[in-house]
Amino acid sequence: MLRRLLAVLLCQGGQPLPLDELAEALWEGSPPDGARSTLQVYAHRLRKVLGDSGRVVYNGAGYRIVVDSDEVDVMRFEATVGQARSARRRGELERPSDMLAEAIGLWRGRPYADITNSSILTNEVRRLEELRLLVNQERIEIDLDRGLHAHVVPELTDLAGTHPYRERLLALLMLALYRSGRQAEALGVFRTTRLRLSHELGVEPTPLLQRLHEAILRGDGQLLLIGAGHLDGMCEASSV
Repeated sequence: MLRRLLAVLLCQGGQPLPLDELAEALWEGSPPDGARSTLQVYAHRLRKVLGDSGRVVYNGAGYRIVVDSDEVDVMRFEATVGQARSARRRGELERPSDMLAEAIGLWRGRPYADITNSSILTNEVRRLEELRLLVNQERIEIDLDRGLHAHVVPELTDLAGTHPYRERLLALLMLALYRSGRQAEALGVFRTTRLRLSHELGVEPTPLLQRLHEAILRGDGQLLLIGAGHLDGMCEASSV
């Protein structure tokens, strides 16, 4: 329960959590009678384990944990990603790619994997895993803009296999293959996706994939020049 309490407080990023919500999280929606008193005991024990009476504090808004941004890997991850995005907006490529790779390197598998689920932790795990995928996608986009087309194909292939309905990943894979001189394979990704969507969901590929497919078919020169992060705009323009 102490580890569970620590996990719930950490996923709040140092913000206070009201007692009722904290009790719901600790006892999976069924807090016992006297939960507030028991929480006080757990908070006291957690302070002793952490060796710092000022780490877990209570005020009228609830309990919170006091941490520095460089002490929690999630905070370090988000700070590094923010710096990388700022560098990318300034037109840099190599440095933001390295920074995003550094941020992704902080991961050690599934977040909170050995803590019993609660709604708070479940939502935080979902948020973090989505963020990790988006950051990985951003790094790949930057590497495509650096000309590392063949280098990212294996990773994109794996990601697209794991997330077969993520149109952005599929579009990046098609672009990477095309820029690597593998036009037939790029077109094959579209055909496979179209069959999967038709058989499993009864829908057609998104406009992004359809327009990218058309651009590859006609050998549109813009595909070799456009920034990967602006692929949507290029495909929209090409359809006018």
